[in-house]
Amino acid sequence: MGGFGCRNGRIRRGRGDALVELALALPVLALMFWGVLGLMERGRTANLATWAAYACAAQASQTPDSGQGQAQGAAAARAVLGRRLVDVTVQHDGRWGGRVVCTVIARPILFIPSLPALGMDVRVRQETYVERWKSDWRELSP
Repeated sequence: MGGFGCRNGRIRRGRGDALVELALALPVLALMFWGVLGLMERGRTANLATWAAYACAAQASQTPDSGQGQAQGAAAARAVLGRRLVDVTVQHDGRWGGRVVCTVIARPILFIPSLPALGMDVRVRQETYVERWKSDWRELSP
C-alpha cells in the first residue's frame, strides 16, 4: 500500500523536495515582486508627468513672450520630473490671451526587461491660456 515516499498513508518530504519547490517558486515570486514595483513606478511617473504638464503650462502662461514662456515651461517640467523627463514641448502663441500647450513625455526609472509594457513612456498634454494680470487698484470705502 505504501508508494514512493509514503509511510502509513503520510507523504514524507525530504529536505531535497523542499529545496526543489523553493527553487521553482522563487522565479515566480521574483517576477511578481518586480511586476508590482513596475506598476507602482509607472503610476508614480504618470502622476509626476501630470504635475509637470500643469507646472509647465502655468509657468509658460505667465508671460506673453513666446521664447521666455517656452524656457520657463520647460524648466518647470524639468524641475518636477528630473531624470524621468524624456521630452517637453511648449507651444506658445506669444500674445496675451494666447494659447499655451505643454506636452510632457516621461519614462519610468525602473525598467524590467521581462515586462516591457511597464517601461513604456508616459505622455501628458496640458492646454491653458495666457491671462493678463490686473495690476490696478482702487480705494475701498470704510
